[in-house]
Amino acid sequence: MNKLAVLALAFSAAFSGQAMAVVAAPVVTIDAFEADVLSLVNIERAKEGLSALAFDVRLQAAAEAHSLDMATNSCFQHNSCDGTDWATRIFSYYPSGGIGENVAAGYLTPDAVVNAWMGSDGHRMNILNASYQGIGIGYVYSPGSVYPTYWTQDFGTLVAVPVPEPENYAMLLAGLGLLGAVARRRRA
Repeated sequence: MNKLAVLALAFSAAFSGQAMAVVAAPVVTIDAFEADVLSLVNIERAKEGLSALAFDVRLQAAAEAHSLDMATNSCFQHNSCDGTDWATRIFSYYPSGGIGENVAAGYLTPDAVVNAWMGSDGHRMNILNASYQGIGIGYVYSPGSVYPTYWTQDFGTLVAVPVPEPENYAMLLAGLGLLGAVARRRRA
């Protein structure tokens, strides 16, 4: 399923305290597997006395794009399949701050992928990093690719900008259209 079909503008700095910037980003959704992964991650964080992570629209877009890229191009790596460095890719969605990434392929359930990440020192360190506040989780099922499933977790240190609920998409797009009309009028 391609969850990156609708393109809109996201105001990446609205909740982060950064200078106001408008960044092109896909409107994303959270599927049940991605929500389950977040729940499992936050259980692991709670065991260590850490605060829960929240979905961040910017990190969600980056994670979904990377999982889709890996599935579409049958590659499995942190860097984009075209060779773009993983940090450069994330920062094309996320304005600044600390970042981290976990990827996995071939795991069929949220439990299986989180258990695998928690069993790996580097991945576990990302999940349990106390400085992270936001997360994006991309899951793509692609039966025709090398692995049937591709997973990406992108982490960030900025205050999370929430992923809009589906019922708010129409309002978001209407507001963005209004902003576009105002911007065009100012240029005229």
